[in-house]
Amino acid sequence: VLSLNSENCITFSDKQVLIQSADFSKEAGRDFALNALREYAPTKIFYVAGGGPYGLFKDKDWKDHKWSFEVSFVFAAQVLHMALQELEPRGLKQFVFVGSAIAENRPDPSAASYAASKHALAGLVKSVQAELPYFDLRLFSPGYMDTDLLPMNAWPRQMGEPLIDPVVAAEELWSWSMDERYRGDHYRFTTA
Repeated sequence: VLSLNSENCITFSDKQVLIQSADFSKEAGRDFALNALREYAPTKIFYVAGGGPYGLFKDKDWKDHKWSFEVSFVFAAQVLHMALQELEPRGLKQFVFVGSAIAENRPDPSAASYAASKHALAGLVKSVQAELPYFDLRLFSPGYMDTDLLPMNAWPRQMGEPLIDPVVAAEELWSWSMDERYRGDHYRFTTA
């Protein structure tokens, strides 16, 4: 639920952080998120969303692939577009996307729609970075993380691929996003 109540605020590294969430796969959730951003006019936006069906592309329903495209790329692009048009003039200083070091750079068997979305997101970010070098647009791309979102039968788990602790990834994301030396950067955070 999107809310501007103080109970949704935390202090992290001496910064007050408002935590918002919405179901980006539904039009009402997308509209609510866009309106909340317009109302709050943040100085930083972190877009952390993505997912998709697990299994062979041909075996999954098209609606599941559309969900992945909408959440992982289409709405991400819409939020960036709105933010640059409406929020940057009102003080938006930074926009950080969370991508995927694996899915945006190589094939990701059994996660084709997710990989396609993350490829598209990386292409969008790199293109807009080239168009607007003055704006602090960043892409943080972690490797596979050890969360419930990675199925137990996913190949990284089955093959013993090193997985990243999500707390470590979150701390790294926050630290990197606060460091001015990395304005407009793309950070691939992996275990290797």
